[in-house]
Amino acid sequence: MAYALLALVCVTAGAILQKRTRQSPQAVLPLQYAASLALCAAFLPLQPLHATWSPGFIGPLLWLALVISVGAQLLLYRLIQAGNLVNVTSLFYLVPVVTALMDYALLGNALSALGSVGMAAVLGGLALALRRTPGD
Repeated sequence: MAYALLALVCVTAGAILQKRTRQSPQAVLPLQYAASLALCAAFLPLQPLHATWSPGFIGPLLWLALVISVGAQLLLYRLIQAGNLVNVTSLFYLVPVVTALMDYALLGNALSALGSVGMAAVLGGLALALRRTPGD
């Protein structure tokens, strides 16, 4: 739980700092990925590395590397630069909802009743957080 809270603090601080800076994502992302690669390389000797190079591995690897990492980061920076920071960070709550919908669409895994209640709560909270007030 402590790591999750630390991650939340780091993401929030990063979003606030990114809103203040005027560097383009094309200038910032390579540095972030280089730092991440260096950190991962430091842990490499501590764990065995084994991969079975099959379509079932390569497809998700490309999806995570290109769409989730690069595409989502570019979209996040674009939203931070263009919009209200509260609205942008509120969209993080859509990640589990979209994941559950993709799980159903691609793998056929149905959502439980409790999961559906949770999804409705997330969507209701987002509707409240992102609604426009009179005068906007």
